[in-house]
Amino acid sequence: MPALAVCRADRRPREAASAGVPDKKLDGLNVPPYHFDLVDSKTVTDEGGAELADDIQALDVAEQIARRLSKERPELRGRHFAILVTNQDGEEIGRMPLDLLH
Repeated sequence: MPALAVCRADRRPREAASAGVPDKKLDGLNVPPYHFDLVDSKTVTDEGGAELADDIQALDVAEQIARRLSKERPELRGRHFAILVTNQDGEEIGRMPLDLLH
């Protein structure tokens, strides 16, 4: 089983497709960037970033990432992992626990 990667120090979003985040650039609109991290008591893995319309859409993407990770990495279930969503200022928007998804 591969080890989880350590979060990068910089907070620049990776390419959305490579992060498992849908590529949702909204041409011509002022859309804020959101960032997604796999966390337990600390950041474990940087799951990338995306420009999304609002906080609700960012939380929907966090749920998609959590579902994907729960399916692809079942060993993460039951260990208090979550996807942390932050905005461009680093403020927490919400968390999507992997344990609550079925």
